[in-house]
Amino acid sequence: MEARMSAQSKSPACFLRWTVQKVADRMYAVAATIDGVEYDFVGNYKSIRDAQQAGRRYATDLMHNSMSGGQLAFR
Repeated sequence: MEARMSAQSKSPACFLRWTVQKVADRMYAVAATIDGVEYDFVGNYKSIRDAQQAGRRYATDLMHNSMSGGQLAFR
């Protein structure tokens, strides 16, 4: 009898990404996605460091929440 692992072929793909764009002097806009198609606006930040941290945090929270099937608390 041959055992096959098919769980990997049924699991959803995750495309974790965020973007930071400079929109004004000392102002950075952040957007994030987990599917590579639809981006959510995260917010505007005064430093590139804060913007990167916010994008990373938002994308991670979005991924964890989507995997658990829950609704996002901040939407």
